Amino acid sequence: MRRLFGIVFGLSLVGCTIDTGEIPPPPPAWGVPLTGGTMTVTHDGNRVVVADPDRDRVTIVDLTTERVIDTIELAAGSEPGRAIEDGAGRIHVAMRRSGQLLTITGSDRQLRWICGEPRGLAWQETTDLVHVACATGELVSLPAGGGDPTRVVRLERDLRDVLVRDTGLVVTTFRTAEMLKVDVDGTITGRLVSPTTNRLDFNSGMGQSAAVPSVAWRTTTLPDGRMIMAHQRRLGTVLKIITGGYSASCGGAAVESSLTIVGNDNIPFAVAPLMQASLPVDIAANPVSGDLSIVSAGQEAVLFVSKASMMTPDKGECGGVNATRFVGFQVGAPSSVAYRPNGALLIYYPEADGITILDGGPQRGISLGGRPGNDAGRSLFHRETNSGLACASCHPEARDDGGVWKFDFGARRTQNLGGGILSRAPYHWSADMPTLHKLVTDVFTDRMDGDSVAPEEERALGNWLDRVPAPRGIVVDTDAILRGEELFNSSETGCRSCHNGALYTNNAMANVSGGVFKVPSLIGVGGRAPYMHDGCAKTLRDRFGYCGGGDNHGHTSQLSATELSDLITYLESL
Repeated sequence: MRRLFGIVFGLSLVGCTIDTGEIPPPPPAWGVPLTGGTMTVTHDGNRVVVADPDRDRVTIVDLTTERVIDTIELAAGSEPGRAIEDGAGRIHVAMRRSGQLLTITGSDRQLRWICGEPRGLAWQETTDLVHVACATGELVSLPAGGGDPTRVVRLERDLRDVLVRDTGLVVTTFRTAEMLKVDVDGTITGRLVSPTTNRLDFNSGMGQSAAVPSVAWRTTTLPDGRMIMAHQRRLGTVLKIITGGYSASCGGAAVESSLTIVGNDNIPFAVAPLMQASLPVDIAANPVSGDLSIVSAGQEAVLFVSKASMMTPDKGECGGVNATRFVGFQVGAPSSVAYRPNGALLIYYPEADGITILDGGPQRGISLGGRPGNDAGRSLFHRETNSGLACASCHPEARDDGGVWKFDFGARRTQNLGGGILSRAPYHWSADMPTLHKLVTDVFTDRMDGDSVAPEEERALGNWLDRVPAPRGIVVDTDAILRGEELFNSSETGCRSCHNGALYTNNAMANVSGGVFKVPSLIGVGGRAPYMHDGCAKTLRDRFGYCGGGDNHGHTSQLSATELSDLITYLESL
């Protein structure tokens, strides 16, 4: 058998293969799921701030000398994400795993607790507030210079980016790709959604199927003030359990990448699909030309889209927006892009821990000084297959896209991978995949038309995925949680008969509504709507209503409205 080694010299990856005669154990899992958008250039264009969630570190580079001037080592598991600068030159970084906001003022560092999983950041000049959007649903506003939050409002789960607008804020949702308009009081006053378009689709036998916006990886503001979202569209094609069965018509995949632009008229404009752009995890606009740079993590490339091409409408036809493709130093997938005011482009490569600079002159790089990192499992998870899909296309951030898919045997909701995947075999709703090997072979290699996976890669994938946490629970009313827990554990409701153990599942099969399916884990259940195998319940309350199986799915018909609310509050906290 073979063992793979990689050595990084500067920003170039050199690999060699040594025959050892046996499969070695995989190295410790390295890195976290790609999220994009972890790099920002200061307003004067002289510095770039790189938040490194893989190494739990923030690095500041002087772009005039192209040297590192500050490295901030963070506690293990902090997972720094989005970074912004305020009007006083302070740097703010969302710490996704530790739930904090890091504020950097010269040599001073301040950490403030925010929420369970902070994601998006924006600084508002008129109030000098930093607004933080959380995956757990909170929108937190706090003084840029320090101090406790001045406002915490709960919007809804799965918040992503924050943008400051004249009339207030716009907060995006991750899996549903919506833009929530929020007024000065923190109230949602409207929703902007990219139009659902149609695709020619002979797989479904209908001639066309809906292309629904989903997974808003990155939303930002263009130089002219319009908002732009880089997101995916989920096609309503019928998927088949055959080789290449997850492909769609027109030579594409069941998931495509797209852009939505919103101007002052607040009317979302759907741009034609981006060709060859799986996992568009980050986007930046050239302040000089207005052209776009888009990170296609699935292709380990950056795509350049002209300003004119951005206005190509989505007419539901085959084809889409073409782009110039830049691969770079062959050191894994880039994760972030940012422009200097003069139009120079910076691209961050986390595996090499280096920045590529494209400014019209010779291509060059800046090493940030960290040890190179690579994980075969993480690379496999984000790698585009011949079908145009990566695992992360349907399981963004190694969790789920909230999608309900049409299969030739019925509708199935994407299952969440976060939270101890190796302890949750057998896999799939029908438990037809007894092992990870069966899952990788049947789904990645066959249905997604991927390359054969080496045993060491497969083992690395399981090792890496097993570290991904489930969505965070939320605690709003501790008394209600305690009452709900008592109901959950009672013999009368019987919830514990199936949802038991550390992961709240016995991994067995049960018939609660519409067939025999595997009992899912309830860890993080509040953050992974919709529910049931076919996604019929849009909320947890719906699961106890019209489609949850009634008393076949736990005996709950005797519960009062208050008791049911307590039970739901408890489930939201898991």
